[in-house]
Amino acid sequence: MRASSSEAESERYEVARRVLSRIAHPVAIVAAAHGAERSCATATAMYASFAPPMVTIAEHTGSRTTRLIRESGEFSLSMLHDSQQDLAMAAGRSAEGPDKLATLRIATVDPPPGLTAPGIEGSIAVLWCRVRETVPTGDHIVFIGEVVAHRVSAGRWDPLLRYARRYMRIGHWTSEESPEGYPT
Repeated sequence: MRASSSEAESERYEVARRVLSRIAHPVAIVAAAHGAERSCATATAMYASFAPPMVTIAEHTGSRTTRLIRESGEFSLSMLHDSQQDLAMAAGRSAEGPDKLATLRIATVDPPPGLTAPGIEGSIAVLWCRVRETVPTGDHIVFIGEVVAHRVSAGRWDPLLRYARRYMRIGHWTSEESPEGYPT
């Protein structure tokens, strides 16, 4: 007996639901702009290099945000505070019009001079990046971006996390900050 298309799609993402969802990660919004168009999406992010500072994001191949990153050669990465779950949920949906951020009423931070991608207001940190490498992978494209500007909010440190297909808070410290050695 042949599986229906919805059953086949469900099977395709079974490993992601059962295993990959067990990889805890900070919730971020990636934004991109080109011409009069602006878009955003939720993202998985990690650092790729300390010197020069680089981050890695993975975006869906067919998204408007991916297209704008490719066209502009840059993106912003806004690390969300645990009070910004509603923004993460909004950024993960589609929206009409040339400016997804305006349509969804997501407050932004202007990019530094020479850059176009807006940051997300109230984030723990915003990193503005220029694309250094692009790697096609399955149903996503990995972008490695060099951090060329950043903004850190000194008063916000509780990141929004994603684990086991749920949003969560970080909890409490289990160690002191490492003064030397492994720098992260």
